[in-house]
Amino acid sequence: MPELEKPDLYTLADDGRRLHLIMGHCTQCEKHHFPKTGYGCPNCGAVPEHVRSELGEGRATLLTFITLHAKLVPTLEVPCIVGEAQIADGMIEEVMLLGAAEQYRDGMALQAVAHEVTRGERNVLACRFAPAED
Repeated sequence: MPELEKPDLYTLADDGRRLHLIMGHCTQCEKHHFPKTGYGCPNCGAVPEHVRSELGEGRATLLTFITLHAKLVPTLEVPCIVGEAQIADGMIEEVMLLGAAEQYRDGMALQAVAHEVTRGERNVLACRFAPAED
C-alpha cells in the first residue's frame, strides 16, 4: 500500500479508505484547530505544550465548490473540483473533492478519504473529500 502524502495532516482509518484529520486541541482555551502545528494555539496563543493532537473523524459540511480548469500549481491535475468545507465547529478549509461535480451540492455531508495519486515516480495516498455514506 502506498504511503500517506502528508502524514502530519491525516492518518488512515482502520477501514483503509477513510482518513482521520490530525487536529490540535488547546487545553487552555479548549478550542480545536487544523492543521496542528508546533507553534502552539492559533486561537489564544497558548504555548505548544498546551496543545495536544486529537484525531478528527474527517467529516465535513460542504459550503460551496467550483471546478478548476486552469493548472494553478504543477501538481494539480485539471479539471478538478475544489470546495470550502466546515471540518469542525468554526473551522473552514479549502478541500479537494473526489469525482464529478454533479454529485455535490452546497450543505451536503463529506468524508475525508484516501485517494491514490502519482507524485514524481511514486504513488501516495492523498486526502480528498467525497460524499459521506451515512
